[in-house]
Parts: sequence; structure tokens; C-alpha cells
Amino acid sequence: MEVEYKPIKDKDYSARFNSEFFPTLIAVTIIALISYILTDLNIILFTILGFSIIWGIITHFIVRNTVNRIEINNGDISIYGTKTDTKWSDSDKIENTSIRIKSQGFGRGNVEYYLKIYLSERTHVINKRKEWDYNDLIKIYDHISYNKYRNENKELLKKMKLKAKGYSSFEIAFGKNKK
Repeated sequence: MEVEYKPIKDKDYSARFNSEFFPTLIAVTIIALISYILTDLNIILFTILGFSIIWGIITHFIVRNTVNRIEINNGDISIYGTKTDTKWSDSDKIENTSIRIKSQGFGRGNVEYYLKIYLSERTHVINKRKEWDYNDLIKIYDHISYNKYRNENKELLKKMKLKAKGYSSFEIAFGKNKK
């Protein structure tokens, strides 16, 4: 039995970089230009240029590695991805694999969930940039039967299932998930 999972948004490196880099750069540029009244134009331009260089380096390291596909076949798990547009793959037996559900806040009242898959050699993060469907993440989690983090993941799995049904983080946090 072979099962394959793919992200909703499968972007190449330049699309991932542009979507992370430019919105922040535009916001900082607008704020800096508003403060032009209080200071000199050279200082503003130097600040924008310095921020652009530093943020560009940080963004490169954030978006350079992504998982494009996960296959589960006869007790094996294979993970395929790209690292700065260079394809890679990693595989292992499911019994040597463990999985952990993690959460990350994105602003006030918005929590997103992602998976950390621990193979014997490497660790892979899935859905860190909100590009996978929660139903697929739950199915991937259920396929990995041996899991030393099962007790730790119970509450997060329950919240992730509610998120997959369309509830917002606010509704989940305050128990308004009785649709």
C-alpha cells in the first residue's frame, strides 16, 4: 500500500524567498520613510539598505529547505524535498521514525501546527510555512505507529483536528468549537 502526500502550495525557491522577503521589506521601508520627517534621508536609506541585506540573509536560511512530498509504502517512509532548488530525498523504516506535533503563534490569536519527523539520520519539519493541509498532516501522523511522543502530542493532535475542520485558533482556545 503506497500513500503519497504533497503540500497545497508547492513553490520553488525564488517564490518562497519573494513571499517571505518583500512584504517585510515593504513594511520597513514605509515605516522608515514616514520617519523621514524626523531625520536625514541618508540615514533612512542606509537603514533600509542595511535591513535589506540582513533580512535577505535571514530569509535565505528560512526558505532554503522545503519538503515537497512524503511517501509511505510497506513500512517505509520516504521524504522528498528541495534545498535551494537542489532535489534531495531521505527514507527510513517507520519503526525507526518518530513524529512530534509542534505549534507556532503567528500574531495575536493565530496558532498554526506543524510536524517534526525524526528519522534515524535527520529531522524534517513539515508545514512550518503553512503550506500543507491539516488533514494530510493528521494522516501522516497516524501512519507512524511507533511514537515516543504520543502522550505529549495528544492535546496538540486534538487541536490540529479541530483546525482541520475549519475552526479558528480563537474558537479552539476559548472552547467555541461546537458547530
